[in-house]
Amino acid sequence: MTSILHGFLLFGFLLHALFMNLVIGGTPIMVATDWLGYGTGRERYRRLGTALANMLPSFLVFAVVLGVASLLFVQAAYGPVFYPAMLLVGTMWIAVLGAVILGYVGLSAYKSWRVWLGGRPGLQLALGSVNVALSWGVAWIFVMVGTLMLNPEHWQDIQVRGLRGMLSLPSLFPRYGHMVLAAVAGMGIFLMCYGLYLGSGFRRPDSPGDEPTEDDATWVTKYGVAWALAGTLPQIVVGPWLLLSLPDEVRAELISGRSLGSLAFFVGLTFGLLSLVLLNASLMIPHVRGMALAGIVSLLVTVCLMVVVRDAVRQSWLAKDSAATQLSPDWGAMAMGCVVLVIGLGLIGYVVYAYQNAHPSRPRS
Repeated sequence: MTSILHGFLLFGFLLHALFMNLVIGGTPIMVATDWLGYGTGRERYRRLGTALANMLPSFLVFAVVLGVASLLFVQAAYGPVFYPAMLLVGTMWIAVLGAVILGYVGLSAYKSWRVWLGGRPGLQLALGSVNVALSWGVAWIFVMVGTLMLNPEHWQDIQVRGLRGMLSLPSLFPRYGHMVLAAVAGMGIFLMCYGLYLGSGFRRPDSPGDEPTEDDATWVTKYGVAWALAGTLPQIVVGPWLLLSLPDEVRAELISGRSLGSLAFFVGLTFGLLSLVLLNASLMIPHVRGMALAGIVSLLVTVCLMVVVRDAVRQSWLAKDSAATQLSPDWGAMAMGCVVLVIGLGLIGYVVYAYQNAHPSRPRS
């Protein structure tokens, strides 16, 4: 695999992961926020729930477009192990398309029917729960395919035993737990950024009386901090579980300190621990902005480095299989991935440009 393909693979997955995390982590946070609004009667929760409901359908579109590009890069680099893994998953892989379409319809309905659902909290919870199940179900299928890619020695057994054989793979559950928790933390980072944006003075109110106060902005920021901690703290348990589930030689390479992946692992771990300290401190001080910004930067550095670690683990894992070590790039899939990536970035740029024109910025006097 050439360095060019490798670079596109990492870049494409990082962009996809950003929006994927906003959907997988944002959907349950949106539902929980609405229910906290019902339970407490506080208007802040309801306003934030409405803001999330307005954003999530667009985030899903971006995640899908960039996900197609990322998937094409994976096919280009790891086709001989990706295609058999996809076939072993079978009908569940085909169901991904339907689940994504239903997920978009569900999120759009949750957004469009908010006024009607406002007086029917049971129906709103039911629709929100379906959306969570769909997003987490799609994530589960992709984790299964990614895990099967790394275990070609188990393919024959899984072909006979089916789902039971897949569930016996040692790294499947920790990988899934790590992914869902990372998504919750990722949405927490977004909420922190959104809170800082509300307090920056550059948000134009959509209607009279919609101007957020400094207390509102601080509350949203701290609410994001709480969710970022909720997704990060359990990684103290899930992370070692995932590490111990790796094959001995892969784990030894990761902690050896002799490779780029190992260096990224230890630096990312350091920044992750630093982010816990900074985020916890930001909950305890009245002026949250500086500490929250430092926590955001630390977590973003951790995310970027863990993308490098993820790829290093995959390469090290596949290197122990003689068939996987002879992978040859599929340049057709590579070209298609580049085209889709450009389209995806253009779509995001157009949406941001259109939003800025519809909501021109103005500094607060």
